[in-house]
Amino acid sequence: MTRVAINDTNNFKKIMKAQKINSLTLKKKLTRSSDAHKGEFGHVLVIGGNIGFGGAGLLASRASVNCGAGLVSLATRSSHVSASLNFCPEVMVKPVDSGQALEKYLDSPSVICLGPGLGQDFWSEQMIYKSLEAAKKNNVPILIDADGLNLLPKFIKKLPLPKKIVLTPHVGEASILLNTSKEKIKKNRVMSAKRISKKYSAVVVLKGENSIICWKDKYFICEKGNAGMATGGMGDVLSGIISSFIAQKMTLLDAACLGVELHAEAADEYSEAIGINSLTPTDVLDIICLLYTSPSPRDVEES
Repeated sequence: MTRVAINDTNNFKKIMKAQKINSLTLKKKLTRSSDAHKGEFGHVLVIGGNIGFGGAGLLASRASVNCGAGLVSLATRSSHVSASLNFCPEVMVKPVDSGQALEKYLDSPSVICLGPGLGQDFWSEQMIYKSLEAAKKNNVPILIDADGLNLLPKFIKKLPLPKKIVLTPHVGEASILLNTSKEKIKKNRVMSAKRISKKYSAVVVLKGENSIICWKDKYFICEKGNAGMATGGMGDVLSGIISSFIAQKMTLLDAACLGVELHAEAADEYSEAIGINSLTPTDVLDIICLLYTSPSPRDVEES
């Protein structure tokens, strides 16, 4: 039976309704033919990395590369271009210091990953406005994380939401999305995830112990992961992973389920070998590509 913290729900029937993530089955959807080319595996555009938060965009974009996206671009502050090229030369980094500069890059991606290191200033607001506008116009999936989530309630009053959305809040961001307290989110995380999903018509990943992946009334709970994941940049890596799977034509819900599961499993692999206290997002990046391409021992045990 799926484990759920007692304060997640007072209704045992809700626990029983949680569905199991079958990562082995989901991995098979990423199988490639021998004559495949990069154009078949999508183009992720990561938008983020404001001044002082440049590493977030770098982590998210490299995660998309490591998880198999055909092309990955990063639209970030011009001061971070050199760092991105050094960190991951496979990423096509674009210097973007205004909303107008971003416009020319918004017609090419097959998925937009908005929010890692976005911040909350005028530049951030230009990025989210242009991104939401383009995703709606081009019918492109958009994943929103971090400060993109903190700014989203403000912008849904100005723009119609795109039809294909993934939201990846932690408890604090979830409280902003629902305009409620963190305590209420913690008291019933399953119901909170459902409310966010219905309010924004989005696939929702409510992060934390036993992360919840939700689409309307359908939800999954990830039993993997550990406290070592409580460190800056871990969510940015998750955003890049999920975006990569969406680019490779997985459904939003499947991409979110597989992304959350492998992200947590990579953290567990590291922690079992070395311990939880030294775990970093870069460690997860180094392990994740080994997990999604072939069955892991855990997959064999669970199948």
